[in-house]
Amino acid sequence: MKFGVQLYGPLNNMQGEVLEKLSALAKAGITEIEPCMTTGPILGPEDVIWPADWLLAHVEEIRDMGLRIVSIHVFAENLVQSMDKLKAIAEKTGLKQFVVKTPENSTESILQQTALNYMKAADMLETFGVRLLLHNEAGDIQTKIAGKTAYEHLLDLCMGKVGAQVDVGWVQFGGEDPVAFLERNAARVQSVYHKDFGAGREPIDVPVGTGNVNLAACFRFAQSRDIPQLVDQEHFGSDVPGELQKVCQMLNGFAQNRKDTVSFLNVYDVKTGAVRTVASFDRVIEAPNWLKNSDTILYNAEGHMYAYDLNTNTERLLNTGSCDQCNNDHVVSPDETELAVSHMTFDNGGFTSRVYIVPMKGGEPRLVTPNSPSFLHGWSPDSTEMAYCAFRDIDGRQEVDVYTIPVNGGAEKRLTKGGFNDGPEYSPDGKYIWYNATNSGLMQVWRMERDGGEQTQITENRRNNWFPHVSPDGKRVVYISYGPEQLEPHEHLPNMPVELWLMDADGENQHKILSLFGGQGSINVNSWAGDSMRFAFVSYAILEDPK
Repeated sequence: MKFGVQLYGPLNNMQGEVLEKLSALAKAGITEIEPCMTTGPILGPEDVIWPADWLLAHVEEIRDMGLRIVSIHVFAENLVQSMDKLKAIAEKTGLKQFVVKTPENSTESILQQTALNYMKAADMLETFGVRLLLHNEAGDIQTKIAGKTAYEHLLDLCMGKVGAQVDVGWVQFGGEDPVAFLERNAARVQSVYHKDFGAGREPIDVPVGTGNVNLAACFRFAQSRDIPQLVDQEHFGSDVPGELQKVCQMLNGFAQNRKDTVSFLNVYDVKTGAVRTVASFDRVIEAPNWLKNSDTILYNAEGHMYAYDLNTNTERLLNTGSCDQCNNDHVVSPDETELAVSHMTFDNGGFTSRVYIVPMKGGEPRLVTPNSPSFLHGWSPDSTEMAYCAFRDIDGRQEVDVYTIPVNGGAEKRLTKGGFNDGPEYSPDGKYIWYNATNSGLMQVWRMERDGGEQTQITENRRNNWFPHVSPDGKRVVYISYGPEQLEPHEHLPNMPVELWLMDADGENQHKILSLFGGQGSINVNSWAGDSMRFAFVSYAILEDPK
């Protein structure tokens, strides 16, 4: 998942020239940054608060490192007078927001004048597609004016023209509960800073995740609303890039924590666009398969496979023998007498996945893919072959590609090369394999001939598109889509705002049909009903934030 990094703290704690510092951050896996910049007098070391002219001169070098400037915390005596420079920077970097702060020693008259200036600047920025956000510190949370914090009062005075960038650490140190503060201002929060403080009457900044702020709850707030999140840390040891990397990994862990998750099994009607929630579960269920010859939907939950009867609204556990760690990659044989699952095993100190076949009526599984990790997605209509995503060491590096293997055993065949390739599924006539790949940068839907020939990109929008599923009549394809700023192209995480898209099998008529809170587990495998007019998917809700 993508997390921006506010650069003041990292640059202030690193040694070397500013471009050397940025290069070290990029090598540690940081991709998005928010620097501090001044359009007026130099306010500190130039490698920490950049002069605007310096930034304009080095934009290309920064971009070539793989760093993207997502916003800039700007210090200017007069934003309006600095507008030409701000516009030049926005056009050259592609950023979408500038950030300012509440003036110190705020009074009603000072805030009113500030609001007039900020609103005028916001109107000018809007003409070239950039927003103005207001960042808080502790003082403007502690100061109360007209019954509100000075920060919120200034936002009120700006009449919706200026958004909120909430620093949850400073909110807590200012005496407010960060989660309640975020919820109270939900309509105008457009960015969330993760900053952390330890106990004490004076600011004791600590590494993010080691203090008193309920970061998980703040993260959930931002994640559920698809709001950009940034790390704002000033306390470091000797390895600044390494510590930032650990913070991002910790936040990424929040994204994948599925504690207190409620699952909803839903059916979408293609003709009417109606969604019917069939059932809810106080646990995570994933990846529905709709049996074509009955009103039964299969899914995995807690390592096991279940069948849900739509006519009786009852659930039953399937007997998968020793495969008791089934993940969300499973398919049914064309005649529906067998079930193939991807089963997690513990090998050489870590979990991996292999493909097994189990009789639908129950029994012991048969291994299909000795090599691992292998994640199943397709069973050919003639019943002879399976297609799966596999992680393999190729020439000393791990490659993620589409493979096929004979159902009754044999050597696997690699069909793709380059990029991250996943989700292979056969077309109903068996001529093609649909899949998703990052060859063009973002994750997009592709199609190839069954033997791997004629690999063709089908979608070309500015989103990350996963798991294309072809209807039984071969006419439509549904897939799940993430926003480009939510995560890295190779990631498909749970508990995120996502969209379901539909298109014709020739790639025409691509359009969004639904927005939901879901992602990983929602629609990993083919879930079309036999009539090709309905499909199943899973959405989720978080009951409470993990502590």
